[in-house]
Amino acid sequence: LRRAGRTRGSGMTTEEIRAAFAHPAVRAEATAAGAEPLDRISLRDHVREAEIGAFQQERGRLQRLRFDIVVEVAREGPVEDDVDRILSYDRLTEAIDIELAAERINLLETLAERVADRILQEPQAARAFVRIEKLDRGPGALGVEIVRHRGGTGRGAETLAPAPQPRVV
Repeated sequence: LRRAGRTRGSGMTTEEIRAAFAHPAVRAEATAAGAEPLDRISLRDHVREAEIGAFQQERGRLQRLRFDIVVEVAREGPVEDDVDRILSYDRLTEAIDIELAAERINLLETLAERVADRILQEPQAARAFVRIEKLDRGPGALGVEIVRHRGGTGRGAETLAPAPQPRVV
């Protein structure tokens, strides 16, 4: 949710959220004066169809949703060109797929929270920025932006169904 000042429950300022989705040069400038910046991976313009919405006219029909996700990742040691040492982009799309398949959801806010919680189960994920927009609801895109961090106030790992654990060979 965009607001002036801090966003509810996150301790994040609107400017920090804006910087998360900005061009890498803007993000680098925004974090230069602060603590040690974390690496980030992103998924942008990922479009999926889902039945979602609280209103009667949204029931029984699919709507296009656009997902933009930025995840700050903490690594221990060098990557060494080893896929097992990184947070894979596939884990981001899997989080979306799992939460869309789990049940019909009324609110984008609920879906964003669940996707962020699932991503934060990954050991490398420190903070997740999730933007979801409905592309078919009005003349423009209607959406929500949230930020969550590991140990935040989400559902918690104990209530999430386990995600598939693929093996890379």
